[in-house]
Amino acid sequence: MSITVCAINVFAGGKKKHAPDPTGWNPYLCCHRLDDTLHRPGVLVENYLAPEFYYPDTLYKGDTTFAYVIYDDRDSVMNADTVMDFAEVHYISLFKSFLDHLHTYRDNGQNKPLPISVIVHRYDRITPTKWSNIEYPANTYGELKEYRNDIVRIDTFKDDDTAEHITIESIYKYYKTVPVK
Repeated sequence: MSITVCAINVFAGGKKKHAPDPTGWNPYLCCHRLDDTLHRPGVLVENYLAPEFYYPDTLYKGDTTFAYVIYDDRDSVMNADTVMDFAEVHYISLFKSFLDHLHTYRDNGQNKPLPISVIVHRYDRITPTKWSNIEYPANTYGELKEYRNDIVRIDTFKDDDTAEHITIESIYKYYKTVPVK
């Protein structure tokens, strides 16, 4: 036995409903020209909540750079742009990178300065509200307690995506972290 199902759009009065006219009335276009809206930039706002020791951008000091790298609980690098809340972050490393002009390597027959990258700070999450802090050059260890409701500073970064005609505004709110004694 086979069953055939046929669906028809009907109004309550039993009359067949006609397909909508694609060139019909558009509530947005009644007040705006389509040519203007295609090239008008939009703004996409992204909110981030981070501990106060963190900084999302690479910092430059002469030829030395400092950059934070974020890791999850599997020790995999996380994309910093996708971490809206640092509650899911397992640990954070601050890398210092520079060129060592006293030590060189040969590349295509030329001596070039050796690139060096070392971890100078590491922050490990030990509880949902505490971080351990290791400072490698001084070989010191400490703990930081976080206060997520106490915002100590706010940074705003803007990035224009000219291909999409969108401005991405990233708002970083940094919460207080204090040493545990």
